[in-house]
Amino acid sequence: MASGAVRVVFTPQILLMVTKVYIPFLFPLTFLISMLALWLDGVLGFGKGLIPAPANLWIAGLLLVSGLAFVGVTYAELVFEGKGSPSPTAGRTIQLVRSGIYAYSRNPSVIGKLLGFLSVGVALNSFTFVVILAPLLLTGSLLEKVWRQEPQLIEIFGEDYEKYRREVPLFFPWRLFGIKPPFSSL
Repeated sequence: MASGAVRVVFTPQILLMVTKVYIPFLFPLTFLISMLALWLDGVLGFGKGLIPAPANLWIAGLLLVSGLAFVGVTYAELVFEGKGSPSPTAGRTIQLVRSGIYAYSRNPSVIGKLLGFLSVGVALNSFTFVVILAPLLLTGSLLEKVWRQEPQLIEIFGEDYEKYRREVPLFFPWRLFGIKPPFSSL
C-alpha cells in the first residue's frame, strides 16, 4: 500500500482535487487561522507557547509526516479500491471502500488532515491554535460529514452504506485500540 500511497499523489483525480480545493481554499484558510491564533495568543496571554523550542518543531514535523502518510494511504484506498477520488470535484468514488483503514473509521482522511493541521499549530507554538481552534475546526468538519456528505453516500450506496455506518465509527478508530465505540454510529 505504501507504493500505492506514493502513486496516488500523481493520479489525475488527486492533482485535480489539489488544484481545485487545497490550493485555492484549504491552504489559505490554514494561513488565516494561523494568523488569528497568533493574534488571539497575544490577546489572551498565551504568548509563551506550549512546548519548548526546538522540541515543538520536531513534534510538528512528526505530526506532519504522520498526517501526510495517513492522508496518502486513505486517498490511495479511495482511488484504487473505490475507483474514484476523495472529492466529488475530482470524480466521486464508484465503489464503497470498507477495507483497510476504512474498516476502522468512516472518515480516516480527517485524522490525517487533523494531524497535519495540528502540526502547524505546534510549529507556531500556539496554544489557541492547538487547544481552541483545531477542536472547533474538527467539530465543524465532522458535522459537515454527518449533515452533508453522509446523506449523499446513502443516496449513492444505499443499504450498503447504512450497514457500514452502523458497523464503523464516524471518526475515531476505536476498534484499532480494542475499545468498543461509545456511540453506535460515531
